Parts: sequence; structure tokens; C-alpha cells
Amino acid sequence: MGYLLGIDAGTTRTKAALVDPEKGMVACVSTDCSVPCSAGSIAEVDMDMYWRACVDCLKRLSGEAKVGLGEVEALAIASQGVTFVPVDGLGRDLGRGILIFDTRAKEEARELVDHFGRSRLYEITGQPSVSALYEAAKLLWIRKHQPERFRKIHKVLLVQDYLAYRLTGGFAAVTSLLSSSVLFDLTERSWWPAMLQYIGLSPERLPRVCRHGQCVGTVTEEASRLTGLSRKTKVVAGAIDQIGGMIGLGHIAPGMISESTGTVLAVHTVSDRLFPNEEKGVLNFCGALDDTYAWITVCPTGGMALDWFQRHFAAEEKRIEQCEGASVFDQLTAQAERVAPGAEGLVMLPYLAGRGGPAPHPGAKGALYGFGLHHGKEHFVRALMESIAYLLRSNIEILRCDGEVREIRSFGGGSRNTLWNQIKADVCGLPVVTSACREPGCLGAAILAGVGAGIYESVETGCRQLVSLADPQPPDAANHARYEEGYGRYVALDTAMEPMFRENG
Repeated sequence: MGYLLGIDAGTTRTKAALVDPEKGMVACVSTDCSVPCSAGSIAEVDMDMYWRACVDCLKRLSGEAKVGLGEVEALAIASQGVTFVPVDGLGRDLGRGILIFDTRAKEEARELVDHFGRSRLYEITGQPSVSALYEAAKLLWIRKHQPERFRKIHKVLLVQDYLAYRLTGGFAAVTSLLSSSVLFDLTERSWWPAMLQYIGLSPERLPRVCRHGQCVGTVTEEASRLTGLSRKTKVVAGAIDQIGGMIGLGHIAPGMISESTGTVLAVHTVSDRLFPNEEKGVLNFCGALDDTYAWITVCPTGGMALDWFQRHFAAEEKRIEQCEGASVFDQLTAQAERVAPGAEGLVMLPYLAGRGGPAPHPGAKGALYGFGLHHGKEHFVRALMESIAYLLRSNIEILRCDGEVREIRSFGGGSRNTLWNQIKADVCGLPVVTSACREPGCLGAAILAGVGAGIYESVETGCRQLVSLADPQPPDAANHARYEEGYGRYVALDTAMEPMFRENG
């Protein structure tokens, strides 16, 4: 039995992990693939950068694991959603890729809503609103403003699709990534003909639709030469990165909540139906299992808030890091740990890039309330960490409508912060469980690779074999009681600020 390979192509880093199908992760590496975004509406990327990052990871992974990648039996890719590039009939990029953050298609988004209506869009695509971020709006913009480019489109490829093409020479997409395109009928698991017709695309100009864990091809001679993979290595349909992380935590069926505090905060659960209320801003995705849906709320500010704070207010901690090696984040966490739950009355709204779920509002702004002369930097760090936990709780209260929630499973960079996990447990009154594997997104992709290779009978079988969890961090009853008051202040501040958010549009 050969090895499995899981690749996680995120918005800021590409990661790759070599996995023993029986024993788990052998080695993992990552490389930077962050893209600086301008203040304007256009945000583009050289898609070849993702391929170069992937090749770099694979070359270093072989050295790290001391295993030739010719022994890899199958691989799968979990990737960011929405970012895409059109390619011509020879597979060449038609210009630069369009990033998820690109907002040039505002008029086109409004046009789609006016034409189809919000209710029908939700019923078919599972998306509660259509904004300029979505693939459908951007393709309509290309048709109107770059007609020659639109005419040459042979296929439209998301990041997973693009990397799979560079590996196999074939065009294949996967259901969970297509879920956020507004080109896709979630209930039918197929392209939505009415939307394609309106935009002016035929299904033939899009990749074939594959389910999670479906083999899409094998590695080409050129890709084998560049990566060290065997020509026999199977390339398997992966997932959107959030679904990949959920699989890596074993969250594939109803009955729990998972969350990822990375750049953004994403909160997830699984159901056998679409979310029943489109007004709550919950996104619906095809779940890891064919008959399930993943309900996901996305809050633009997660770990980004702590990163913002350290960039602007941690000069002394940066000096100490350079001189003594103690990381800035560890220093800030140690300061916050000295502050009692509730930050002595200081409360924050973490809407540094608008408000996501459970009541999305792009005009929402960050706010701090309740500080006085006795508050220091440590209180602000604590209040910031608590605000993300309050945001998590507000989303859990929406997502738990399908039944009782027993625990929170956590992944992403924030899950490595023990204090933050404890704050989340105390605020939500639920144990927080993290992965024993340091990169569950890569592990989830590797599980799908194992399904496609026939090593695992199903995703469930792969999860039973490979998913390993750390000991739960239970909530502290006394702290949970204190946080009831803090959460009340958070909700009151959010309500009081709502009129000003509306003024911001």
C-alpha cells in the first residue's frame, strides 16, 4: 500500500502532507502564497503562483519525509473557494486569475438578484445573497467588459480545478467548491442551466462535476518530472478548504459544531437539508457525504483581528521577538492570560472588515466600549480574543437549530492557542476539541485521496482510520457564568451600533 498526499491550497499558504494510510501523517510542509491586495475593487493573481507553490511543497516534502514521492498512490487537493481563472483551448490562462476579494462586479451582482430574485437564488444555489465576490457575477462582468476574453473561454477553473489540471491535463471540478459559484444547483448536484444561459456559458465550457473522493485522472509525464510523483499516481477530487478541515476533524455528520479561526472565522455544521432561513446569512455547501449539506457562516474577521493588533500595537513585543525569540503572539497571549474573564468590562465588536454571520452587514465597523484609565494593552488583547468567542457563540446559536450540540471541534491557526480555546469553551459552555494532527485540512484531503484510490471504502472509513483528536478542553463553570454577563454586553453593543452600521451602507 502506497502513501497518500493531501494538499491544502489556502488564501495565504499552500500546505502538503504525506500520510501513511494506516498510521497517519508522516510529514508536512508549507509555503507562502499570500497575495497583496490593493485598496481598489480589482484583486488579481498569477495562477501559476499556486502551481509553483504546490511544486515547491512537494519537492520539500520528499526531503522532509525521506520518502520518494513515486510511492504516493493518490492525492487530493482542498483549496480556497471562488478564486478562478478562465483558460483557452490549449489550457493557457486567459489573463490573471480573479481573487475572491475582487469586488469589480457589483452592478452585475445586483443584476443577477434583480433577474432571478433572492428567494429563487437561495432555493437553487443555497447562497443567501449574491455579491460582487461570487464567480457568476464576475463572469458576467467579463462578458460585458472583456468580450474578447469571454469569447475565448474554453474552461473556467477554480484553484483546485487549476492544480488538478496542471497535474493531469484534464478538467474536473468538485461539488463543494462549486457550491459558492452561484452557477451550481445544490439540490441536483449539477450546473444550473438558467444561470449559465443568462451569463452566456454552456456546460461544455465548464469542467465536469465530480463528487468528493472521485478519481479524476493520473499524473502527466511533465507533472511527474516537475514533482517527483509517479505517472500512476491517482489525482482525486478534493473539496473546498473548510470541508477538507471538517473531514480532517471527523465532522462529516450532524450533531456537532466545528469552527476554524484562521484569517476569517468560519463556523460549520452538517445537515440533511438546506438551512431553513435565508435571512440569517448561512451559506449552504455540498457536504462531505453525498446526501448531506454543510451549513457554514463566514465572519470576515477572525485571526485577522489579532494580526491587525500585533502589526499596529506590538512594537515592544516585536523587539523582544527579535532579541530573545519569544513570538509576538505568545507574548500577547501571556498578557491576556493575566486578565480576568470579561476584561474588566471592556467589550469589542470585531467587525474590522464588515459583519458576517449570523446577520451579515458589509457596513458594520469595529468598536470598543467600556474602557477607562485602568485598562492596559493586556485588557485590549483579552477583549479581542473574547470578541471572537462571542462571535462564535452567536453563530452557534443560529446553527444549532437542527438539534443538540455536544462539542466544538476546532481547526485553523487559532486552534493552536490554548487560552483562546479555553475562552471559546467558557463563552459557549461547550468543550473545545482540536485535532491531534497539526494540519487537519491536509489530512481531510488525504482521506479523500484514499477513497479515490480504493484504500478506504468510504469517507467514514477513512475518518475512522486516520482522524485523531486531542483531549477536550471543557468549559469552566464559574467562567461561563461570568461570560453570560460579557456576552450580554456584546449583544447590547451590537444592537446599539446597528443604526450607525446602516448609515455606512
